[in-house]
This record gives sequence, structure tokens and C-alpha cells, in this order.
Amino acid sequence: MRTGLIAVTTSTMLAGAVAAQEAIVDQQDSQELLGGWVIGAAVDSDTGERIGSIDDILIGADGQITAGIVSVGGFLGFGAKDVAIDWDEFEINWDAREVVLSMTRDELEDAPEFEYRDREFIPAPEGEGAGGGMDAGGGMDGGAGGGLN
Repeated sequence: MRTGLIAVTTSTMLAGAVAAQEAIVDQQDSQELLGGWVIGAAVDSDTGERIGSIDDILIGADGQITAGIVSVGGFLGFGAKDVAIDWDEFEINWDAREVVLSMTRDELEDAPEFEYRDREFIPAPEGEGAGGGMDAGGGMDGGAGGGLN
């Protein structure tokens, strides 16, 4: 009986190790971009006019990037506004050193400003009390204690 339990435990541990190894990405593909290369990248129109820069990205529930948020207008960051552009509209070349939109600066300055929502916290599971801590998804649960458990 004990040998069977050890065999089941060992095979379960090995299966977990194999699954973990399959989840590990050991190098970047030549077609993959790092987020740090894209966020902060200058954005130009297809006529070479500087439009702004990518300040952030939106990621959908499916894990795909849905939009790039471009900061446009203003001077030295003052008076600029953020406009979200459908991700498919961006032409990103040469490791994000060239980012082009088929739009003009005037079009984006006339576009509606992107409305951010406040970040929400998942409520604590039933019976957890108000001690605060990390929820199962890795986010803070917003409890009164505010600490990590």
C-alpha cells in the first residue's frame, strides 16, 4: 500500500514538473517584442509627423492586446491627453523602433480622450474576515488589514 502511495505521489510530482517545464519560455523569438520596447515608443503618422508616444496598452480577457494608448498633444507632458487606438491600426517595425499610424496628430487631438476606470479588488472569500491579504488571483483583496497574508 505504501509503495503504491509513493508511486502515485512521485508520478503526480513528475507530471507537475513536466507541466511547469512546458510553461517556461526560455528565449525570445525574433518576431516577439518586449512590452518595454513598445510602451514609451514614439508614434509617427505615415507621413513622418510625430504624433505622440505609446503610454500603455489594453489587454483583453483573452490575453490579447486590444489597444494602444497614445499620449498626444501638450508640451513636455503637460496638457497631453490619452487616446486609445485599436491595436490592429499600429504598424510596428524593427523591434518597435518605428511605430506608425495612418492617422494625423490633428485627428488624434480631435479624438475623444480615453476614460480610465479605477482598479477594482476582488472581495475576500466567504469566512475570510477583514484581515486583508492576497486573493487566489494574486490581487489584493482590499480588506481592512491591508497586509499580505
